[in-house]
Amino acid sequence: MAFNCRDCPRSFNTISALSSHCRAKAHAFHACIDCDRVFVNSVALAQHLAASPAHTDSDPSSDESDDGSDASDDEEPYCRGCDRWFIDLDSLYQHLSASLKHNWCFICSRDFNSETALDQHNLSKLAHADRSFRCPFCSKMFKAPSAIAHHIESGCHKINRHQVTAAVKKLKIVPDICITRLLPSSGPPTISTYIATEQSFNGTSYECFLCHKGFRLLTSLNAHLASPAHDADEFRCPKCNKDFTVISALVQHIESEVCGLAKMQEVQGTFNDLTANFSRLLRV
Repeated sequence: MAFNCRDCPRSFNTISALSSHCRAKAHAFHACIDCDRVFVNSVALAQHLAASPAHTDSDPSSDESDDGSDASDDEEPYCRGCDRWFIDLDSLYQHLSASLKHNWCFICSRDFNSETALDQHNLSKLAHADRSFRCPFCSKMFKAPSAIAHHIESGCHKINRHQVTAAVKKLKIVPDICITRLLPSSGPPTISTYIATEQSFNGTSYECFLCHKGFRLLTSLNAHLASPAHDADEFRCPKCNKDFTVISALVQHIESEVCGLAKMQEVQGTFNDLTANFSRLLRV
């Protein structure tokens, strides 16, 4: 896969190489290194950072660089990435701030793989947000309403995304966000389940028979088939008419404020009002 510079004809084999080139030439660089994706402009990148579950509610340890550079939980003045001890924490923090090897966020105490990754982290509105939203089915806390919706859709409470979609359609939210409505007499939604076997191997990869995308592992193909990748679109943004397969994706889109439908504070307030009815419908 080639990564093309938007300001000159050059292309690169890796996104990190493109990042180095853009920094050296002062060219525009709108890419997410963690996801290996390049975006057309800063708005699209900001929407991705706000909308992707990989950034909105990931485990703090997952965004750290592989070198594990970090002040330990006991606040010892030791840099694991460099295997160096310092006289005190001030000396350690000075090292983390000045060393070209580290891209340290002092708010999160996390080290990132590159300066660009740190900039992307700081660009996200949710990067340093408190986990102030509680799942209605457990005590787990999240940074944003969309993260709770994604958590529930994932099936961790024996509730699947199709049940979540059906419950949201029954809420009769205004303005209307549903592409189709459930009829009053409608029963449980029909769910199609696909499971791939070793016969999916085409000689080089495990191929999805629906979209022909190849996967290195059979488990990866089955994870793809179990995901919303081939679900029909169920929700539509009432402002820009963009369609989404699951409610968490629509909420993430609105939270990003990219189309101006609502501010983050409005999303949070509306979510609090709807949570009780939403959880009641899922318990029925």
